[in-house]
Amino acid sequence: MKTLLLASTALVATAGIAAAEVSISGMAELGIFQNENGSGDASTGDLGKTRVFSDIDVTFSMTGETDGGLSFGASIDLDEAIGPDQTDAARLPNATIFMAYGPMRLTVGDTDSAFDARLTETAIGGAINDDHTVHPGYNGNSALDEAYGGQEMRLDYSFDAFTASLSVAPDRNATDFDTSWSVGVSYNTALTGLDLGVGLGYQQIDEAAALYDSRIGLSLSTKFDNGLTAILNYSSWSDDSAGGADDATHWGVGVGYTMNALTIGVNYGEYDFDDNFAADASGFGVAVNYDLGGGLQAQLGYGGGDIDGGNYEDTYSLGVAMSF
Repeated sequence: MKTLLLASTALVATAGIAAAEVSISGMAELGIFQNENGSGDASTGDLGKTRVFSDIDVTFSMTGETDGGLSFGASIDLDEAIGPDQTDAARLPNATIFMAYGPMRLTVGDTDSAFDARLTETAIGGAINDDHTVHPGYNGNSALDEAYGGQEMRLDYSFDAFTASLSVAPDRNATDFDTSWSVGVSYNTALTGLDLGVGLGYQQIDEAAALYDSRIGLSLSTKFDNGLTAILNYSSWSDDSAGGADDATHWGVGVGYTMNALTIGVNYGEYDFDDNFAADASGFGVAVNYDLGGGLQAQLGYGGGDIDGGNYEDTYSLGVAMSF
């Protein structure tokens, strides 16, 4: 997710509502990129050429709280959520609604599953064209979330350093697959000289909805006082259908270092699939960021990798990201 800063705020007080807030935030990216694979940018023409990159997002966020302490809110990204092909309001992309009371929070919409929410990805830093996270060895922990359109209902409960999550995603298509569900738990605490994070998740979907119908994942993350960050992510995928694919695995590691305004992140990952159903793949990504202050950041991204029996060309991008 992009880092967004508050641009403007409107405060409203009405009968029966303790406080309500509407805010507008945004980001913009400008630079150059090259991606001969054509993934993620919907480009046409000669993909081997270096091209201009630009992107703008505007996000509206609304929050409120009742006299009894129940908080609620919603957010929508207008850049990607509304388009000529968006006709199903129940599946509005980049829009979420939440309600929270005490340690419990319910989030509905285009949000992470419990599996994805509780595990830590290996990416460190950012790139205007996401080169460090689109290579063939990267796993963002969300693959099975998209089986039914990416709309989730997730309940989180936090206590001390632990957060437990449960999510479901019903299938609303004519296929009428079984509801997808996942559970996850994370533990984050500050120890002497470092911050430690542990995440564990399990997800199950209808065996006819995807090549693999269940997965279990584990992540470990550490952030040291000297600016060094290390992340390990592992997941095992299974197919329970008769004659289906054998188990698959993915592992990834990320290492980063921050010194003053400079952040450097490197990640590497590998997929090991049943060769009869999918090709093994591996890849690496690099992100170099320099914070110029005031919400402006210079970003360099690079990604490369290999796919068994296929081709994958290295990608890069260079530019600036602006937060408002």
